[in-house]
Amino acid sequence: MNQWLALIQSKWLEHWVTWAFFGGYLVLTWVAAWVAKRVMKGVITRLTARSQTALDDRLVEVSTRPVGAAVLAVGLRLSLETLQTGIPSLAEGGRYATQFGWAQQIVLALLILAVTRLVNALMKAGADWYLHELAGNSRATWDKELLPLIKRVLSLVIYFIGISIILDECFGLEITALITTAGVASLAVALAAQETLSNMLGGLVILVDRPFRVGDLIELTDGKSGTVVEIGLRSTRIRQFDGNALVVPNKDMASSRIINYALPNERAAIRQTIGVAYGTDIEKAKRVLLDTLKAHPEVLEDPAPGVWFTTFNASSLDLFMSAWVESYNDRFRVMDELNVAILRAFRENRIEIPYPQRDVHVHLPEGNRVTVEKTGA
Repeated sequence: MNQWLALIQSKWLEHWVTWAFFGGYLVLTWVAAWVAKRVMKGVITRLTARSQTALDDRLVEVSTRPVGAAVLAVGLRLSLETLQTGIPSLAEGGRYATQFGWAQQIVLALLILAVTRLVNALMKAGADWYLHELAGNSRATWDKELLPLIKRVLSLVIYFIGISIILDECFGLEITALITTAGVASLAVALAAQETLSNMLGGLVILVDRPFRVGDLIELTDGKSGTVVEIGLRSTRIRQFDGNALVVPNKDMASSRIINYALPNERAAIRQTIGVAYGTDIEKAKRVLLDTLKAHPEVLEDPAPGVWFTTFNASSLDLFMSAWVESYNDRFRVMDELNVAILRAFRENRIEIPYPQRDVHVHLPEGNRVTVEKTGA
């Protein structure tokens, strides 16, 4: 009897010690999670505050709670292993082995879920940082519309991967059929929304490459031009000079050749060819034209305006002029003012701007010749 009592007492003492270790592990786990949060909020936050970007601060902020949850899950997993070692009935083949095994798998699932939540939080923090710090400085609306959609899609993908791992590793469920079904469904959606996806990918190219921005004056390959007023999720809207809106799909904008008058800066050139009549003093004409360009207050000195004699045309001697203004928005107004000033200066200096003409020689029978000169073309 005393031997049985001593045996029961020893097992009870052993179980009590095991449960005490289990409780101690839980307390240490809670303390470790609290310390991890304090370190991330205190020490690491102070270190990241010294950087020039707010991205690292945001990453530390959103990862604090998931890291604490992961530490708790790891500690609970270690506590259960200690409990299993000290109590034989919880070991494999014991009376409570099945229930205890399920508890271990659930804790492992919680750990995987905590890691999945951490990855998702880091992804969202990076997207939010881009949206507010980079895209917020551009006046475009496309990235503000698409990035929330991208975040939701990536969150679904991350949690899908996490849940797939949980089903496979923790509960031994076959996930091949689930992954195959998801792949087929994704392919069906992609085929059904091919045009929309093409425009969204075209918008992504515009977002990354930045060939134009809202407010830029651009010209398309078909000769149509205007000011970009909105870069949307599927299309780009351009306000033409007549006030009408030109809506172009993003896939066409991404694959077309575009002239952007606002890049690399807003300075714009005024270039055109002016013909003077044969017999004109070409040096005088160049001087008058160059002085007229320099006299305009909005023509830049650097790059300096210039005039070049370029072509012996059929009806004129062609002078090519070039001048720069500070903004492309002033280009047409300054061109109008320069044209009026050039016409006035040519008249004052008796420099003729000819119209197209031909000399026609008519040969009659011998001894008679009639010449008709300067007839209109």
